[in-house]
Amino acid sequence: MLLKLWHSAELTKWVGLVSLPEADQSVSPGSECSVAGWGRTGVNTTTDTLQEAEQEVMSDSLCREQYRHYNPITMLCAGSPHVNKSAFQGDSGGPLVCKGVVQGIVSNGNPEGRPPSIYTRISKFIPWIKETLQKLS
Repeated sequence: MLLKLWHSAELTKWVGLVSLPEADQSVSPGSECSVAGWGRTGVNTTTDTLQEAEQEVMSDSLCREQYRHYNPITMLCAGSPHVNKSAFQGDSGGPLVCKGVVQGIVSNGNPEGRPPSIYTRISKFIPWIKETLQKLS
């Protein structure tokens, strides 16, 4: 789903632009990215403060071991099992930004919040995004 704003967003210190990836652009395992959201910070802990966490993109093989439904064509995963920071419940739909480019959208992960988490791979959907934006113009 894409949302079209009625009016252009006012760019401020807190509201800015990010780039989309190219359709053939992939993010390599080991890349450092960041995820942001207002989701849970623990199993029974919530926050009203935007949280941000650095996330390392993990290999497809590690992700397949963790999640049987993992599809490397449309998904990527990030968050090292050695670092206890991850997207969690309530973060879905949030961005995974790598070097100023939104590479992923928080999708799902471990029910206890342990890394890695699964993200929708945006580059796979760039043709659809461009086609949809053209129809809305």
